[in-house]
Amino acid sequence: MPATQSRQVERTLGEELERKIRRRGDAIHQPADPGTTRERLQAFLSAELDEPFALGDVRRLTGGASAEQFTFELERGGVTEKLVLRMDPPAQLLPGNRLREFQVIRAVAGVLPVPRALWVADADSPFGTSALITSFDRGVAAPTGVVGKATGLSTAYGDHRAALAPQYVQHLANLHTLDWSGADLSALDVPAEGTTEAVDRRIALWDRIWAEDAYEAHPTVALASAWLWEHRPVVDHVSLIHGDYRNGNFLFDEATDEITAVLDWETAHLGDRHEDLAYMMLPGYGHRDDEGRYLCAGLETAETIIADYERLSGLTVDRERLRYYTVLNMYWAIIACIGTAPRLAGERMTHNGPMLNVVPGLAAFFIAELNTILREESSR
Repeated sequence: MPATQSRQVERTLGEELERKIRRRGDAIHQPADPGTTRERLQAFLSAELDEPFALGDVRRLTGGASAEQFTFELERGGVTEKLVLRMDPPAQLLPGNRLREFQVIRAVAGVLPVPRALWVADADSPFGTSALITSFDRGVAAPTGVVGKATGLSTAYGDHRAALAPQYVQHLANLHTLDWSGADLSALDVPAEGTTEAVDRRIALWDRIWAEDAYEAHPTVALASAWLWEHRPVVDHVSLIHGDYRNGNFLFDEATDEITAVLDWETAHLGDRHEDLAYMMLPGYGHRDDEGRYLCAGLETAETIIADYERLSGLTVDRERLRYYTVLNMYWAIIACIGTAPRLAGERMTHNGPMLNVVPGLAAFFIAELNTILREESSR
């Protein structure tokens, strides 16, 4: 393992963090309303389209902690299509960038079921912030009648589970084996294979977010950061990583049990496949079935997922690296929950303050789990 370490974050994510700092102390964020959003859409699309068009039925879309979302109808050439607009608030719970999201969705189109990425706008656009427009895809995030959970966590799929689980693993295997080298991913930094560059950037990113957002120090965060830097694994195969691959972030057709869209690509980056695998297996995201088995992301046991993933991808799963990325994922989840969430809610830099006042409670569970892992590691 290399003796040196880089504490540089990816350039576009660093720019987003700098923008967040500059916006602190500005006017309190006022969530957009349908009327104003329609005017901004009209101005933006007038510059993008060279044909007559009409807008209709602009309405706020519920869900999503990282972006203000609206659906709207776009009529052009005699065809009306329902689309989705995602706009950045002054600051986000998870570090992302709409250009990164736009490029990644286009890179995986045809390999995974994803919305069509139609337009991306920067902060100087009529929206006054960066924004993304995609297709509106059919499907539901949870079975009809199931009580919704915050951001989809612990969703139980019931009779749909047996059909959804194999597709879920297949899509992840397809993502991690995708040859992304020919795609336009200019907004992402490319780490060198056979080095720790990819993981160095992820730790550095969350170290910086904690330093800038936390109201006070926390011993578990400090211990986890030190442990992560000391035990960085080399990345043997650089994959495109979703970054938030779990229940709540995909849609399915209840009639056919087909996964129709994998959503929320704003945290995507290039790195180690174990990061996505460990994330979808995190305790707290799934639940136990009637036999007492823990179902990762509410879909399948860890052992079945690993066996199916190795068979479908041709890639091996290293249990030690899986454990490492479990720590890394818990590390950033804790930082997002007890560092960034209360900061953004307190400074009213988001449209979703009520939810961000609730998520710190999830951190207590992750802190207890992470303390257990770190104690076990220290005794090895």
